[in-house]
Amino acid sequence: MKQYGDYGKPVLLFEAYQNWREERLELDEADTRADFPSFLFGPVRQAIWHGYERVQPQYRRYARIENMPDFRERRLRGLTGMSKPGYVGEHGEYPQLVRGERPSVSLVVDTYGGLYGITRHAIINDETNELLNSAPAEMGDAAAEFIVETVIALIESNPTAADGQPFFSGARGNQGTAALSEDALADAVSQMTKQVDDSGRRIRVNVASLVVGDPRLQLIANRIINSQLTGAQAQIAMAAGAGSNVFDKGTLNPLNGIIPNDAVVYDPYLSDANDWYMFADPSRVPAFAVGFLNGQESPKVFRKTPDASGMLDGPDPYSWDIDSIDFKVRLDFGCAAVDPRGARRNVVA
Repeated sequence: MKQYGDYGKPVLLFEAYQNWREERLELDEADTRADFPSFLFGPVRQAIWHGYERVQPQYRRYARIENMPDFRERRLRGLTGMSKPGYVGEHGEYPQLVRGERPSVSLVVDTYGGLYGITRHAIINDETNELLNSAPAEMGDAAAEFIVETVIALIESNPTAADGQPFFSGARGNQGTAALSEDALADAVSQMTKQVDDSGRRIRVNVASLVVGDPRLQLIANRIINSQLTGAQAQIAMAAGAGSNVFDKGTLNPLNGIIPNDAVVYDPYLSDANDWYMFADPSRVPAFAVGFLNGQESPKVFRKTPDASGMLDGPDPYSWDIDSIDFKVRLDFGCAAVDPRGARRNVVA
């Protein structure tokens, strides 16, 4: 028997249903679509998954994904430096290496979801199968976008960090106002990589991603970090021996390789086309975390079991109160701001 709804293949629900019925059942034309709800569940589940993946959420590149075993809170802490070894000598004692303590933050997952019903009239009148083919994927789209928009809303809201101060701020050293340029990127990378913990110990925070919310800014970012040469060298009157801080044509690009060549991330869900963000490797210094119950990132879908039975025709595939086939989509997730030193943003006026 043919398989429908495989990953990577379009899910044409009613076409798949018709083939299935021809191979498995011998029904009169009067029964057209009467058995459709029983077949519908599998392809709908696959279509929702396809719709969810179609959004291609980018937060996986810059936020830590946490596997949450239940709905209880998990306490997360940011990175702290370790004290350095001391002198031991021939008969000395080894000093204890210690790490500092940082305030922890809470990550909790909760349940979100929605109901969607397809009426009997809509199913029978859907001659082009547009409703049955597109609606489940749109349900997946909506679920994925809800998660993405929740994560982006948390980031852009500049939440309160565990120390009681704004997550992004000039005083903290992880917020600027300069537009994306060679100079601005060099300054931002320098500030982010030269951080210390609360005890003054050096911590290594390397930039892993440069996140922008506009395709044009994405092109500029890729040019800055990947070009072998810069633009035209400006003629600037300088004192003898003074260096130039202008990156221009005719000179080697000093920023080539300053961050990974694939670090640029275009996230269309960022609301401002001019703002730009830098994030450390979320597995080491997570600025933000997104938790999913039992690691289940994609939504779960359920079909309401009909409770009606015809006196002569047997079970009715539609709901009792309303002639419809009803689905429920459920998501269990949460997000939290973890460590301000794992991120930097420039809010451009």
